Order: sequence, then C-alpha cells, then structure tokens
Amino acid sequence: MFVNKLAKGRKLMRNLISIAIVAAAAAGIPATIASAQSTPAAAAAKPSPPPEAALALEAGEGRAVATKLADELVKSFVFTDQAEAYAAMLRKNAAGGRYDNGTRGELAKLMTDDLLAVHKDGHLHLEVAHGESEGPGANRGARGMPPLIQSATTIAPGIGYIRFTAFAGKDDEVAAVRKWLAENKDAKTLIFDLRNHHGGGLKEQDAIFASIFAKPTPLVTMALAKSVYDGSGSMFGNVPTLHFAAVGDKMVGTHQALPGEATPLRKAKVYLLVSNKTASAAEHFSLAMKSTGRGTLIGEATAGANHFGGPSALNDHFNVWMPVGRTYDVKTGKDWEGAGVAPDIAVDPTQALVVALEKAGLSHEQAVALNAQETPAEPVHSDKLRAR
Repeated sequence: MFVNKLAKGRKLMRNLISIAIVAAAAAGIPATIASAQSTPAAAAAKPSPPPEAALALEAGEGRAVATKLADELVKSFVFTDQAEAYAAMLRKNAAGGRYDNGTRGELAKLMTDDLLAVHKDGHLHLEVAHGESEGPGANRGARGMPPLIQSATTIAPGIGYIRFTAFAGKDDEVAAVRKWLAENKDAKTLIFDLRNHHGGGLKEQDAIFASIFAKPTPLVTMALAKSVYDGSGSMFGNVPTLHFAAVGDKMVGTHQALPGEATPLRKAKVYLLVSNKTASAAEHFSLAMKSTGRGTLIGEATAGANHFGGPSALNDHFNVWMPVGRTYDVKTGKDWEGAGVAPDIAVDPTQALVVALEKAGLSHEQAVALNAQETPAEPVHSDKLRAR
C-alpha cells in the first residue's frame, strides 16, 4: 500500500532509471538514443539486450534469493508466525532444487505462488527488479496506468463526482482533489468512485477528510513492528494526522480526520463506489468512512489487500514487496486482509454509480444516462484475486 524506504543507493537509482525508460517507451519515445556518431546500420548491429525477466538464472542464484527472502520475511513481515512458515517453505524448496532452473521472471512467479500457497496475502510478492513483473507493487504508472484522477466533476446539480486510479501523493493530484472539493463545496452529495483504485498513501485522503468531518475523528489504527519502525521510520512521512507510539514490540498509531475550513460539505451525503478491484489505500479509505458512519459503500466487497509496506531490494536483480504492518478498525480491531471491506449496499459494481445517483435523488433514467458518460478506465471486477 505504502512505499517502503528500504531500497537505497545504487539499487534505487537503477530502479528510477528503469522507470523512466519504461515510461518513455509507453509514451512512444525510444528507450535508447543513438549517439551523434551512430548510424542506422551500426544501431542495427547492436540488438537490445533481453529484458531482465527473460534472463536465465545463474548457478545458485535461485537458492540465494530464496535464502535472502526467507531471512527478510522473518525480520520484517507483519506476522511472525506466518513469516516463519514462509521461511521454512522457501528453505526446504531451495534445498530440494526447486529454484535452480528457469528465467528470473519465472522464478519470481514460482516463488510468489509458493508463498501464497502457504498464506494468502494481497501484497506479498517477489518481482524482478526494474519493474518487469506483473505484481501489484510493480510500476503500473510506467506501464500505462490511467490518470491518477480519471474524472472530477459536478455530475449533476448538487452532486460532486470523482474517480481515482490511485492516491500517489503527488502535489498536482492533491491540488486537484482540493480544487474539486472547493468547486463542489455547496454539494448535497459527494460520490467517490474507487472501483479502479490501486492504492497509495494518505495525502489525498487527508484533504478529503478535512472537508467532510466537523470534528477530530479517529478513523483507523495502524501498527507495525518496532524493529521495522526503528530501521526505516513509519513510511508515511511527517503528517499531522498520524502519530506512532510504542506499545510493546509494536509501533501503533491512529489515523484521524482533522477538520479544515467549515463548508456545507460537512453535512453532505457521501457515497463510495467499491468493487473487488478496490485495493489497499482505497480499502483504508473505505473502512474509515464505513466505521465512522460518514460514508455509505455501494458495490461489492473490496479486494482484501490490507497489510501495508513496500518494495525492498533483495539483490541487484530481485525485489520483494514486503508487508510490514496492518491497518484495522478502531472499534473492532479487525482488518480486511483476504475478506475485503463489505459494502453497505450490495449491487453489481457496474451499476454502483446508478444506485448512488438514485440515492442522491435522480431518476433511474437520469442515473443510467449519467452512468453511461462516466466509464471507468479499467474493469471494475476481477474473477481472480491475489488475496483470496
């Protein structure tokens, strides 16, 4: 859900360079630029090297990756008992030669499948460095992810509508959220479409909470191992809405809403459109709104990817997306890993906007017409989920 700060130095620089190359390719810009002395014939004589994921494993590489991953899981994974089970499996398989052959991409998939066969987790996976893997922590934006905000409008008089792809925490995205809130400050209804939401951080959420809550309100609780916190910090940055304190061997904090300028939005009806593609930080947002009673969830249960963390380098060729903490309900202590956050109104997620607009007072015909104009950039349902 949140980007870890464990990747350092040269490995991080290599990842940033590869992201730029992938992004350039997605935009139709050549990934390599010939020098002034190069000729077309010379360029043709030097074929591009195969992608990292297609390279064959070197002797002993698979075993080394498995051993390193086992050690890192025991050190940092959110649940110690699960970490030990993962580690025992990896070491046994490595000793038996399971990871001795194939390509790096095949090893990443095989090892991830083996991990999830021991315990399902919506975030945990091994990936080839430079973003070639297809896991949820890979560089979606560089591979053509839709705009972070797909739509932000007044969809009908008195009804504000916004559809997200992620909470990336970028200044322009946060500014766009605040602009949309200001433009709809007199709205009677706000609709947050999270059906394509891949996850992210707190900045966009905090901007929203500041507008729709009238008093400081506890939202969710977040906890991670004290050893991880001491080594890399909270990974959420210095934000006024979240402070961690030591509780035994854990660092525990409560994310809270801090009201901003008073506007009619404090009394607006709030609907969240959710599906089983609604993941990670979007589930954090959904649980906060549901638990506090501030918003109504419409659609189906969310993806079930709870445990937060981020990518960490194992070596020059492999990263692990390591879950290091969990977020849970302030009232019940329960999280949503695997099960997802249940909707308040269960409907086919493709019809969630229609239902929300009808709840906001529009006729069925008006709602259907507006729904046809707001088409999510990606499917809003998946038949297969990593966390289940």
